[in-house]
Amino acid sequence: MTYFKYYKMKRKLLPGILFIITTGSIHAQNKSVSSADFARPDLVRRFEIHIPQTRLDSVMKRVRTATFPRQMPSRDGASDWETGMDIKWLKGLQSYWLNSYDWRKQEKLLNSYPQYIADVDGYEIQFYYIKGEGKNPLPLVLTHGWPGSTLEFFKVIDPLTQPSKYGGNRDDAFTLIIPALPGFGFSSMPAKPVNANTVAKLWNKLVTEIIGYKQYVAQGGDWGAGVTVRLGYFFPDNVKAIHLNFFPGITVPDSAQTEAERKYFASINSWRIGGYDYWRIQADKPMMAAVALHDSPLGTAGWIAEKFWAWSDNYGNLDSVISKDRLLTNIMLYIINPGGIDGSFWYYRGALSELNASTWPGYVNVPTSISKYPADMPVAHPPSETPRRGYNVVRFKEMPRGGHFAAMEQPELFAQDIREAFRPYRN
Repeated sequence: MTYFKYYKMKRKLLPGILFIITTGSIHAQNKSVSSADFARPDLVRRFEIHIPQTRLDSVMKRVRTATFPRQMPSRDGASDWETGMDIKWLKGLQSYWLNSYDWRKQEKLLNSYPQYIADVDGYEIQFYYIKGEGKNPLPLVLTHGWPGSTLEFFKVIDPLTQPSKYGGNRDDAFTLIIPALPGFGFSSMPAKPVNANTVAKLWNKLVTEIIGYKQYVAQGGDWGAGVTVRLGYFFPDNVKAIHLNFFPGITVPDSAQTEAERKYFASINSWRIGGYDYWRIQADKPMMAAVALHDSPLGTAGWIAEKFWAWSDNYGNLDSVISKDRLLTNIMLYIINPGGIDGSFWYYRGALSELNASTWPGYVNVPTSISKYPADMPVAHPPSETPRRGYNVVRFKEMPRGGHFAAMEQPELFAQDIREAFRPYRN
């Protein structure tokens, strides 16, 4: 029998969120996790998400009363998404949100795996911790990016932790650690903008000192790729190998570029003219977007959904690869979380203040696997020689389909790719 204790968080970092502390197993087919599974149980507490109804009512009232601008005509008869938003599509999302979407059902989904809050060097880090089957599941840290969330990985949790139930071998099982970046989900806001250098140190401490795995592997896309790269760079004694489904980029002098690299960097520069404006706003003028979006759920939905449309392998139909339920739940995690969507902008600002806008920390010696998904943005499509300049690339794979949100879009391909990439590092 599972016992529940309810209490309101007193911390200023997490206002208006009701957490449920539990003991026992949450997800029936996964091993339960107890305090004995942590090296520092004093720094970890179990929780579930329960958003007060008054908070939900406030969000839905603003969704209901939102008004729309006129649709600007696209250039040359292109899709209305070319202007930044297809208003007809957004009106359809609003209708679904009001009439069909069920947050409580999605909240139950979010709570269907064991999740915790850990005190890591003064940061409150939310993370999922799901133990794999078999005698020796390999610890794997999965790190999300923007505008994704820990929800990105939900379709691959069971295949990765329970491969024997999906036609695989139980010896390929992983134990998953899926943290939310600071300012995202229910991780606390940082005191100042941070980025991958800080987060990699937090993640390594969470895994090695608080949970207690001395060696592990790591995977990430988008900002999660930046964190994963730095895990390999800073902690080669702990991180056995890394996998990226997004290439964070590296600078190659013009005189040293191959012909394939010249075409690659030209495509990035061309894309940045119209595709990088969100990044500049969120990093250079984050409070402009923060003021516009913080109190506008529908505006937040449009801001996030446009990137899901632009970066996913959807052939002009976003609903065909990411359902409205999944999309809205991901969006809601930016609306009802303690930091709001503007909390995620701190991470972009941190790229300037902490990384000086550099995506590469130095040569990464740990074995690195890179998978290129065809619909991702141009920076994610380097010729093989480019990443080899800065990484110990042991596997470089062209995926047949999928985009920026690989685990959401193509969970079967993603899970199989992860199994294959990390199989050599299980001993």
